[in-house]
Amino acid sequence: MCRHRFGVLNDLHNELVSEGITDIHFVGMNGFQYINDSNGCMVCDESCTSSTCDPGPRVLPWTQDYDDGLNCSNDNVGLCEMDDTLGDVWDMWDVTLRDLVILDRNGRYITRINLTGTNPDPNSTCGQNYETLKELLISIRNQ
Repeated sequence: MCRHRFGVLNDLHNELVSEGITDIHFVGMNGFQYINDSNGCMVCDESCTSSTCDPGPRVLPWTQDYDDGLNCSNDNVGLCEMDDTLGDVWDMWDVTLRDLVILDRNGRYITRINLTGTNPDPNSTCGQNYETLKELLISIRNQ
């Protein structure tokens, strides 16, 4: 996920919270292939000078996927492998760059949206993708 789209998700989270919706959560996960890249601009810490961080630090958590095979046992046998150059979680979930994977409140997979072709930026597509994503998340929450 690029830092701009992650910033849009951060803004969406803040908007939902301001509307009293506090049980929709987002977590960003850096792919293993990007492990050596700085994450400063994803979370907008003091090391980032990008204009995408002008509003300040983001509240959404950002984590790192690893390719150590620790998640590839028990129920996950065959879903991922150690040292295959793919991160374990990205491998198990068949994630591609900028995938937004949506789970229900019990952690069950609902759907995925790739944010490359479905840019959620409210300044893109007249905000239609942003509003559609927001409505989808709220409808899943209400199931």
